Amino acid sequence: MEKERIIELITKSIEKLVDKDSDLFKQKMPKLGKSTEKERKLNRELHETTLNHRFAFYLELGLIENKILNYHVDIEYNRNFSDSKRVKVDKIRIPVRPDILIHKRMNTTQENSHLLVVEAKKHKTSGHDINKVKGFMTDEKYLYNFGLTISYSYNPKQVTAIFYFKKGTTIHTEEINVKRKEN
Repeated sequence: MEKERIIELITKSIEKLVDKDSDLFKQKMPKLGKSTEKERKLNRELHETTLNHRFAFYLELGLIENKILNYHVDIEYNRNFSDSKRVKVDKIRIPVRPDILIHKRMNTTQENSHLLVVEAKKHKTSGHDINKVKGFMTDEKYLYNFGLTISYSYNPKQVTAIFYFKKGTTIHTEEINVKRKEN
């Protein structure tokens, strides 16, 4: 899949997430009994896996709509056959569990079997997340074609994602922003 098509797939999937699941982003809760605003916000803190599941769902729908049926979309995929997933980051192989993968499950011999690796956060993406994505793109065991870091709620006005792609042996980035609905 070429760069423009995967960016379009990602952008449309984020747009669907924001449109159809905007309630997952809302922080204000109706007053319940004697609870304070802080208690309501703490109660509302969803785990990022909830958002990742919905984003992965829209990625998968996009693949199906575009008749790209030879890839799987998985979340928290932590195995490479019988081995736990490890990726080389700063010359050290660390155990990893990527948030979302688009790949050909159990088939690492086909060309382009590793399409997209995603590290997602509800808040700000960390340098560690960026290094994991780049590690999946450069580690000879995986060589993912594309990477993505996404921050669902760091900016209350938009979902911000950084798309990673290779030109030769260099990894480049492109920003993807999708406006969120007003709460």
